[in-house]
Amino acid sequence: MKGHKYKVEFFPIEEIQVVEKEIDKGKIEETLNKYAEKGWRLQQTALCGQLGLICVFEK
Repeated sequence: MKGHKYKVEFFPIEEIQVVEKEIDKGKIEETLNKYAEKGWRLQQTALCGQLGLICVFEK
């Protein structure tokens, strides 16, 4: 039985102002495309509180 490989990427939420926070969508899209070109697929995403977005890739 062949095993699976996993990679995890963390995208931090950046503070725009004191109150507003945002995730860099361009960086996420670029990373997703990079992994897709190498045969990785997005398995799971999770929002990590006020810290950022976690993406798990599987191959």
